[in-house]
Amino acid sequence: MDRIRCGIFSAKTNVPFRAGKLAADRAARQTLDSHPALCLVFFSEKYASSDLVDGIKRSINPEIVAGCSTNGEIASGYWRESVIAIVISSDYMRFGIAVEDNNNLVKTSKDYYKRLVESALYDLKVKMAHHSKIVTSKDQEIKPDFGIVLLPGTDNELNPKSNEVIKGLRKHLGNLPLIGGTIGDDCKYENGYVIFKDEFLENHTLLILCKSDLKFSMAQKHSYNIIDDFILNKAYRNNLIELNNQPASEAYFNSINQPVVEVSDMRDEICAINPLGLIDEKTKELQILFPMSRGKGAKEINLSQVVPEGTKIFLTEADMEQSKKTSLESIKAAFSTSTIKDPRVGLMFSCVGRSTFYFGRALAEIEEIKKRFKYTDIGGAYLYGTVCGQSDWVSEGTTSTLLIGNDLKDGLVEKKE
Repeated sequence: MDRIRCGIFSAKTNVPFRAGKLAADRAARQTLDSHPALCLVFFSEKYASSDLVDGIKRSINPEIVAGCSTNGEIASGYWRESVIAIVISSDYMRFGIAVEDNNNLVKTSKDYYKRLVESALYDLKVKMAHHSKIVTSKDQEIKPDFGIVLLPGTDNELNPKSNEVIKGLRKHLGNLPLIGGTIGDDCKYENGYVIFKDEFLENHTLLILCKSDLKFSMAQKHSYNIIDDFILNKAYRNNLIELNNQPASEAYFNSINQPVVEVSDMRDEICAINPLGLIDEKTKELQILFPMSRGKGAKEINLSQVVPEGTKIFLTEADMEQSKKTSLESIKAAFSTSTIKDPRVGLMFSCVGRSTFYFGRALAEIEEIKKRFKYTDIGGAYLYGTVCGQSDWVSEGTTSTLLIGNDLKDGLVEKKE
């Protein structure tokens, strides 16, 4: 019995309308459903036009259309400068969506985070009122099972930073498992776009909340080992000024036995092979942060997120052999740590550093995953880093996978019509 069906298709044309129409139409055909619960769209920034959504809606009538611009797309393979549609059809899952301007999220008032969460919850409640087989009682408060979050870009001059947004959301979501990452923009390292229903919005955070009676699990993997550590003596938000009482740039380059050179915002091999890291206090997991540049006066190191003074910062090094298998290890971990017997959907977010610096392994990784999980559709995006589970950080150089099974959660009994 198929409790969930998924269709994934990648389209490349010169016209956004045609790309959206083709991707959505071919993905929906695989599900045999023209009114699916969710159509996720990941796209090159070159397609950032309302015509893209018009094309999607000309083909299908999903309850929700949502997505973001990327640094590469995953649709049972690795794509660049394409549009992919991931269509999920199920009576056992419903999604609620909300969006907020990042300029509001940086303000002193935290009511915007509350509004963002409450709007997504309200939308979820509305969607659940329509046809579904999700088991609920009339008086039961609707609590989502997981969320998908697409976070602010990496422009060093813009706020808020991605980990600030996650922490703001956590005050209203608690330890709800989240998956997603920092929105891409074809490696320009600026803003990026989100699709919210039928709108294209720049510099916004997108939140999708899901209620599911189907089993799901998520996992994140990277391939970095700790080789040294520092104490962050002085910092200003995402700028590391002093490490071990030395100018941060000098401390970093001395530790990797390299002359002090510029690490550009294009994130060359230096930061991909020897990034920094810290321990997430909540999950106790190592979170990876790529140094973006040395900052003013060639003394500072800039990161994509805010790190408080006094934090222990780790210097890490990539395990090249392990890095070739990280995406596969991510989906294997999501499968092996769960009780899912029949996985049907794999939603994958991977850091663009993996596609750029690991010897063109991106396509080979996806092909290997398809061989191991023959009946699982794999779709997603390359972003600037990924968030997974209960973490408060976007970890770079990682792959995060959400796996959704065809089997009901333990103890649930299907509704009878």
